[in-house]
Amino acid sequence: MNRSASELLLYEGAQTPLAGWSVVVVEGRHRRRFLHSQLTSDLEALAPGASQPTAYLDRSGRLQAFGFVLVRDNRIELLLPQSVAQSAVERLETHVISDDVSFRFLETPRMRLVLGAEAVRRLPEIPPENCFPVRAWASRGCVAWGDIEIDLPNLAEADLDTLRVLSGLPTWGLDVGPGTPIHETSLVGTAVSFDKGCYLGQETVAKVASGRGAAKAPMLLEVVDGESSTETRMVGKRFAVGSRERAGEVLGRVDWEGASYLQVLLYRDLRVEGRELECRFEDDLVLAVRVCGLPLLETPVPKQWARRLELRAVEEFSADREESAMRLLERALAVCPSYADAYESLGVVLGRHKRYDEAIELMKRLLVVDPASVMAHTNLSLYYNQLGRIEDAEREAAEAMRAGMRLENEERDRSSAQVRESEVVAEDRKRRAEMFRQVLEIDPEDALGNFGLGELLVEEERFAEAAVHLERALAADPRYSAAILALGRAQEGAGDLVLARETYRRGVEVAAAKGDLATANKMQERLAGLVENSE
Repeated sequence: MNRSASELLLYEGAQTPLAGWSVVVVEGRHRRRFLHSQLTSDLEALAPGASQPTAYLDRSGRLQAFGFVLVRDNRIELLLPQSVAQSAVERLETHVISDDVSFRFLETPRMRLVLGAEAVRRLPEIPPENCFPVRAWASRGCVAWGDIEIDLPNLAEADLDTLRVLSGLPTWGLDVGPGTPIHETSLVGTAVSFDKGCYLGQETVAKVASGRGAAKAPMLLEVVDGESSTETRMVGKRFAVGSRERAGEVLGRVDWEGASYLQVLLYRDLRVEGRELECRFEDDLVLAVRVCGLPLLETPVPKQWARRLELRAVEEFSADREESAMRLLERALAVCPSYADAYESLGVVLGRHKRYDEAIELMKRLLVVDPASVMAHTNLSLYYNQLGRIEDAEREAAEAMRAGMRLENEERDRSSAQVRESEVVAEDRKRRAEMFRQVLEIDPEDALGNFGLGELLVEEERFAEAAVHLERALAADPRYSAAILALGRAQEGAGDLVLARETYRRGVEVAAAKGDLATANKMQERLAGLVENSE
């Protein structure tokens, strides 16, 4: 996938035929309660019109199906892989005892996937009965069907597959199938709620998540040296790393922004982001790779997405392409309706074109999402004045002044609250330090006491003292990965960068071996920063 295709979805939109999916309608008075008890996602928290990824498991936490669930006012819809939809519905029906729940398949001719900022803007134009909103393939949009014309560029099939692989969306029958443990897929991070009540397979999912994590799970490997085959025959190949003969298995391969990536099922002790590995395949192929997490591409956060659209709009406005700037700002408001800056920028453009009535309506919308907006009242005063509505203009000018004073008062209150919070944090740190010192008076070699005090001393930038306590903690427990991380930070702070790098390298190995991947990833990240700064 090239950058132009990625930017196409970020700033504009695209569509592509979508084969192999079915839409199932679930009706009846108990539909939400029933599906909430069967699927991994939290249907009780899902607002009408919203969708989310979901999965259907057996009692041992193995996949029976996956897809998306959409709550409507009078029904629920499931978007499922076509090859498994019928069997999934039949299995669900066996669990319907006295509930009022029924299932039926929709006719969905000419199914298309429509993604990107412009797709989000146009969603209200598509009849709900022909549209299933989705957040997937590293973007937002919908699956649409029927005789609806959507004037958007076509997205190449290869680009769509790249989005799928780099966002971690599996393909039924290729990456996953009946009986695949869900914790060996990326779905556990997108389709599973750990806050809801019971569902089929919950006990297994919770047990794995609260323990050391899955023995093997999907990751990306960026090829940094060696030629990875462009042929699909790489899929399914196993590889060795170091003394581990079975280190992982290739699930897919894509190119993106000048780099080659392998999506692999990788064993736990190797899943440290940024770590460099040498993978040996059975046919004498050797690849030097860098471990990357999944997803590499994510659906943009609404506010960040809107911000990027606004910045591009400013560029267009500066180049006297005002129509293009306005379209971008309208898309920014579609992807994040609460993004105040886009209202203000679009109001400026409308004002320049003397479209004051439209600009006024826009500022009223801004006051709905941000009642404290000073700029909304200021701009309203300006636009009313231009229309000769002097009384309205004066009223809005007064409101702008009052809103500004409220903001000043709130800022003073925040500053005072921050001072009080800092005092509370300092007092709490002092209390904890005293507690750890009391422990060390009883046993000077206690690992937890030395770690706790050492970590507090790092926070206070007393690095030499911190290192003494952290080294004692590690003398008592050499596999104390959190203490290794803290020791590395103390060495960094003291300027012992060579020693810090050695500590982090050792710490990555220790933490990964014991399954403490969060700490291993933190040390790998700090190590990468030290290595980069030394070059």
